[in-house]
Amino acid sequence: MKSKFWPRGFSASGLSAGLSKKKNKKDMALFVSHVPAHAAAVFTNNQVKAAPILLTQDRQVKTRGKVRAVVCNSGSANAATGKPGLQDAIACSKWVSDGLSFPKDEVWVASTGVIGTRINLSKYEKGVKQLIAQVKKGPVEAGAMAAEAIMTTDTKIKIAETSIMIDGTQVRVWGCAKGAGMIHPDLRGPRGQLHATMLVFILTDANIKSSLAQRALEWVADKTFNCVSVDGDTSTNDFVCVIANGESGAKEIKTLNEKSYATFRTALLGICDTLSTKIAEDGEGASKLVQIIVEGARSEHSARTMASVIASSPLVKTACHGADPNWGRVLAAMGRSGVKFEQSKVKIWLGDMLVCHYGMEKVFSEADAIQYLKKKSVVIRVNLGLGKQWSQYKTCDFTGQYVGINAGYRT
Repeated sequence: MKSKFWPRGFSASGLSAGLSKKKNKKDMALFVSHVPAHAAAVFTNNQVKAAPILLTQDRQVKTRGKVRAVVCNSGSANAATGKPGLQDAIACSKWVSDGLSFPKDEVWVASTGVIGTRINLSKYEKGVKQLIAQVKKGPVEAGAMAAEAIMTTDTKIKIAETSIMIDGTQVRVWGCAKGAGMIHPDLRGPRGQLHATMLVFILTDANIKSSLAQRALEWVADKTFNCVSVDGDTSTNDFVCVIANGESGAKEIKTLNEKSYATFRTALLGICDTLSTKIAEDGEGASKLVQIIVEGARSEHSARTMASVIASSPLVKTACHGADPNWGRVLAAMGRSGVKFEQSKVKIWLGDMLVCHYGMEKVFSEADAIQYLKKKSVVIRVNLGLGKQWSQYKTCDFTGQYVGINAGYRT
């Protein structure tokens, strides 16, 4: 798959190193900037953090966002592995830094797979050497292979790309993601401030320093990845990074007030919105995308909190799967969200069909509602009638296939 807007000065590739239980599955990816680059990242807020998360957080702070490469494996999360797991992550990064002659702290690490298992280091080292041999020959545009290598239970690769103009110069942004289960991200910056395993790697040839890229990413991640849920479970390994190397030749983005910063952040928002939608669509066993919108709230925070509870409700999600217009499940989820509201002001829509008016049933065509809920993409909209703030969540339906996938995920 040829990228339309591959950023200059980057390489990415993936291969099978034998780390996955699935025979011949690609399970190692490498993302490289051939010139010094600046990066931003957000990480899982789960108290149980995988070794790669701990290492990469520390290196981001230590170098103030300087990075040259990110290496990622699927097949083992390297989480709950203690000090030995952390030493494994350090060894994995060292093979990359030594092989490419990069400063050791400018190599980041990510992993996804089964919690509690350590990485097979001999296979990992062989895989790293093969990947390095590829990228040493020059820029390698194999983003699709990298996107495939980070997959676990995903059924399709997830890629988004775009191009923007900054002061007359073309800037390219490319990103890939993985995520289908254990998806309910709570992403924060490396020091813990707010702004599935889910892994996202975004490359851009924009000229922007780490501090500004970090501000942009924290804002964007909070509007996109922090508003997607497959099953309500926050992973130990969630990680999103943006790497910018300036190779576009565009003018440097220096302040938050510049038009170019707004242009960059809007492009980043588009990439992350597309990738987060693809994650929800590809939820384990999912047959449809479900969008929850909560309007008329007193604050965006309260709207988001309520949308999150509705999106995570097994009863709402199974109703969507069965095309059952059971709006009472939505109202019940609202009631346990912790958000204060007046039931007598509530309205609920399935698509454009009003099914609940002033907190009670509004006569509607059940046959039409069933036909609507059979679609591949449905919207459930709530209005609290209390204010002007709103938020949304992307999720999917629950199916028997989800249970089957996760009942035997480890074995």
